[in-house]
Amino acid sequence: MKRFFAIFFFILIFGFIFFYLFKSIIADTGFYFAYDYLINKLELDNTKNKISLKNYKNTIINEKDTEYKFENILGFKNKYKELNHINYKPANEQLIETEEWLRSNGGNFSNKFSNIKHINSKNVRNLNLEFKINFNDTLIKKKWKNNVETNPVFYEGLLYVVTPFKELVAINILNKKIEWEFKSLKKIDSRGITLWINKENKNKSCLFVPIRNGLFCVNYKSGKLNKSLGVNGFIKTGTVRAAPVIWKDFVIVATIDDQKVKLISLKTGKIMWVIDIHPKERNFEGGSPWGGISIDTKNNLLFLTTGNPRPALIGHSRPGKNKNANSVIAIDLNLKKIVWSFQEVAHDLWDYDIASPPLLTNLRLNDQLVDVVIITTKIGNTFIFDRYSGKSFNDINYKFVQKSDYIYENVSPKQVYINIPEPLIDLNFSEDDLDDRLLDEQANIIKNINNFKFGTFVPPSFEKDVVVYGLHGGAQWPGAVFDPYKQNIYVQVNQIPWLLRLFVTSKDPHPKSFNNEFEIYQESCSSCHKADRTGNYSTVDEKNINYVPSLIKIFDKNYKNYNHFINSFNKAHKIELGSNKLKQLFNLFINWDQKILKSNNFTTNFQWSQFLYSDDLPVSKPPWGKIVSLNLLNGKIDWEIPSGYLNSKQIGTSNFGGLIATAGNLIFSTGTNDKKIVAIDSSNGKELWSYEMVAAGSTAPITFEINEKQYIAVMASGGRYHNYSKKYGELYVFSLL
Repeated sequence: MKRFFAIFFFILIFGFIFFYLFKSIIADTGFYFAYDYLINKLELDNTKNKISLKNYKNTIINEKDTEYKFENILGFKNKYKELNHINYKPANEQLIETEEWLRSNGGNFSNKFSNIKHINSKNVRNLNLEFKINFNDTLIKKKWKNNVETNPVFYEGLLYVVTPFKELVAINILNKKIEWEFKSLKKIDSRGITLWINKENKNKSCLFVPIRNGLFCVNYKSGKLNKSLGVNGFIKTGTVRAAPVIWKDFVIVATIDDQKVKLISLKTGKIMWVIDIHPKERNFEGGSPWGGISIDTKNNLLFLTTGNPRPALIGHSRPGKNKNANSVIAIDLNLKKIVWSFQEVAHDLWDYDIASPPLLTNLRLNDQLVDVVIITTKIGNTFIFDRYSGKSFNDINYKFVQKSDYIYENVSPKQVYINIPEPLIDLNFSEDDLDDRLLDEQANIIKNINNFKFGTFVPPSFEKDVVVYGLHGGAQWPGAVFDPYKQNIYVQVNQIPWLLRLFVTSKDPHPKSFNNEFEIYQESCSSCHKADRTGNYSTVDEKNINYVPSLIKIFDKNYKNYNHFINSFNKAHKIELGSNKLKQLFNLFINWDQKILKSNNFTTNFQWSQFLYSDDLPVSKPPWGKIVSLNLLNGKIDWEIPSGYLNSKQIGTSNFGGLIATAGNLIFSTGTNDKKIVAIDSSNGKELWSYEMVAAGSTAPITFEINEKQYIAVMASGGRYHNYSKKYGELYVFSLL
């Protein structure tokens, strides 16, 4: 045995020495991450969903306090009612940011618009498949790891794509072959990559690729790491979701584990400046910059959007607005500080983070070009801000919202309300929204309608399920597309209802004086509700697969009412226990709850899932996914169409892919359940062309040209949610043949 342990420790020590001495060799193969993982063991958990009242701060909400002050915002300088929609072509000074696609989302402005127009609304019907590459076809069967949400980039004939198998691949478009592959042991993070052109030595140009807790600098020609940056081509930054940006001699990232902006030297790979996104005295976790960042390099301004505070649906431990969460933030890079910010949802309890990247562009308002930042949100709002001052071009009002029935919750008394620009979705779910395709199930929901709460900004409840729109859109992480010719944005949006549930769990044993009553519970109830009454809350890919409610009702005032207890039991069960046993169970539960509350030995929890019928489709009327064209000059929706087919009908399925727009009067859309990429006339929303792939496109397409020939490319990897059945990894490249 001693010999065995001696050999084991020798191998272990030798292994660490090997990794340390030969890490440069490991880096060349793309496996530096393995070394970093063994050394650092950094684990990110930004989805914490449990909180105890031990952290509760008893704060009384007073709207006169600065923390809860809400002032209506009068639209800045130009009012929509004073503007006319003038059809015009952009003047020479109109900024179309770039003809290249060196960064995911189409460039620093994240506007996903291309000025290439060889393919246009008149000839797109002749679009054909040029070639495809199946990344599943290898000698060793690959296991699908994740859907790809990284928009590709293109440079000098090479298309750089991320695959579902933790690879970055360079495709030579002309010979239709893989030029090189960079393999990682961990997932390549999902919001984007950036190609940096080294002006001093072009051969050292590289792709910045976020993986786990840092950036890899991958040479754009060879696929090998650039060892001159960081530690053999790896820069430890913290976890990065959004595509990095280049500014002067720096690469800039926004990290989600510590919520900071970091400026990294392009000469050494060292972090030179760190800018905090949140106040140091904040009382919440989360608020991460995962949705995206954009940069105005001319004016040295960085823009980012932030996620919701954590815990997500329960806020008793984080009273106040939770400043800079659910926000758009502008940072002056010369000053290295935040110069303005705007929060859409205060003290978020609905997972209403701003998922879309900031979109930078110019608007022609009253014959003036104005530099703006545009924000589209999950709850259907579109905000237009002056880039420098942060002043809004549209009126922003605040309305009172419902209070929580959870006595310890610090609900914000008001939330944002705007009606111009017109909302992209209707945020308010009601009984009238229920679809009648399954009449029995519709009738059952209506019969039990008192078990639900509806409305805008209704706080989650321990007493009833809350039904909301907006948790996964409105506008999602792909963001909007800006058309500088029409001055419109095009947005994929989702209109899917969600169930929000709060529940209590505890391992506190029952009161010993109620042993007889507990035996009745064990015999009649514990097989479903578990011995500790915590129930069962199971979801897979946002679909609820098992729901048995917790019977711990310390925050449900109704359960102290015996008649309510009896009515709830009879509605939920077909068995008959008799009045005596029911009375005993009621007494057990009341006393058990009091014991738990007194001991403070419990945890408050939350869960969300899509609200579905048994056919796995939303209970609401379609469309569940749309493409919307919003006129930014008058704030009106020009057109909207259902996006996605079901049983050959354009019904509008969920959308988790993205759009691009071109000067050819076209929009290309992907990410629907029907696995199609679709070309749409951007003037009227008319579908002009489509192609069914092996799986759904999972990120926005890309367009580029070689020798005056335009290409459209899209990665089909399938979606991560329950209604995306096919998981795959195939690149499709289209052209006019």
